[in-house]
Amino acid sequence: MNVLVFVIAIVLAIVIGKALKTNIGVIALAMAFLVGIVFFNMTSRDVMGVFPTNLFFYMLVGTFFYGFGMHNGTFQKVAQNILYKTGKASRFMPLIFWVVTAVVMALGAGSNAAPAFLSPIFFGVATEMGLNPLVAALGYYTAGTAFNLLPWTSDFAQKTGINVATFGEETARKISIGAMIYDMIFLLIFFIVFCIITGAFKKSDATVTFEKPEPMTQVQKTTLTIILALAVLMVVPMVIQQFAKNPVTTWMSKNLDFLVLGSIGIVFCHLFKLGDINDVIKKSIPWTAILMVCGTGTLVGLAAKIGITDTIGAWLGSSVPKGFVAPAFMLVCGALSLVVSGAVVQPLMVSLIPGLAASTGCNPLVLAICMMVGLQYAGFSPFSMGGTMSIIGCTDEKQRAKMVGPMVIIAILFVVITAVLAWLGLFDLMFSGVEYTMVAK
Repeated sequence: MNVLVFVIAIVLAIVIGKALKTNIGVIALAMAFLVGIVFFNMTSRDVMGVFPTNLFFYMLVGTFFYGFGMHNGTFQKVAQNILYKTGKASRFMPLIFWVVTAVVMALGAGSNAAPAFLSPIFFGVATEMGLNPLVAALGYYTAGTAFNLLPWTSDFAQKTGINVATFGEETARKISIGAMIYDMIFLLIFFIVFCIITGAFKKSDATVTFEKPEPMTQVQKTTLTIILALAVLMVVPMVIQQFAKNPVTTWMSKNLDFLVLGSIGIVFCHLFKLGDINDVIKKSIPWTAILMVCGTGTLVGLAAKIGITDTIGAWLGSSVPKGFVAPAFMLVCGALSLVVSGAVVQPLMVSLIPGLAASTGCNPLVLAICMMVGLQYAGFSPFSMGGTMSIIGCTDEKQRAKMVGPMVIIAILFVVITAVLAWLGLFDLMFSGVEYTMVAK
């Protein structure tokens, strides 16, 4: 009965939100209080207790800090320079989409900010060259997904942070880095194959010229310096720890996490007047997305409180043969992420892993990477956050409508192919002999 009420609540939140054309997070938050208090005898404090506070702060600090780079044109200028210097290689324009996205993501723009200026550029170029518009959407999404788990980015901090409560910081990082390596290889291959099938590399007769961008302003140079400094302060201690542990880098790795450095970066950006802080707060922080993710996250977070996670875990542990547990877990994660942001579902699914690993004997690291990959890849669905952001730059409504079906099929293909690879033991091989710890509950 609990499962039925919970599922109905989620479906109603989505349906009502779509019908009213309003933020689903608002409906989901109200539904969380209604269902929690009326059906599950919870108090309002109990419901507030499942609000995804960590997720909220990672999204807020990440978009706030990198919002200065968005606001003063730093990210746009980097992208323009790359496109200008590579624009003559029109045959390889799809790969240029990929490289531009990779660089911008590596600078830390994040999956909430980068599409706002990359997607319109990519769709404009694709239209001019007569490319399948899916090349623009897929070029951004595959590169964005592959590079959003670089250790100094806000997405890495957010997704890894959710896993820390279950695995501890060191093991959570190993999982994210493993997922990043797989993403970079698999998604690039998938994108190249897609471009070959659609003939995207045959558009050599089309010429695209980009105007030479103006030199970077002092404000943009300073912004880029601060962003790179944050990356160095996060990555260098982490690398040193792998080869020569010492008290200094141990302290830095433990205490200088993304929230700390990002908050300090915001202060420096403000002190150096790299943008109007009020404008950054109003325009660069995606309040709508934060409300949607955190609102639906509160509703989904009730699952652990009312025993839904135990029910799902028991079903997977008792009804699915051991060799199929990891791919089945990935498919479940993917199915949920087709319509809801993966960031919302991740806290629910990671809480299943310890019990599932204990009951089936599966490597918990394998289950964790299956979870992260499944949640990411199904997100290309146009009904999920990732897919929506990937086509944000497409202004032709008829073109957008034509992409809905193919995007759903591609999202499913992503998950199914990787589930098959998981069944064949790819992730078992990746984590064979890797030491890990679990946080005692």
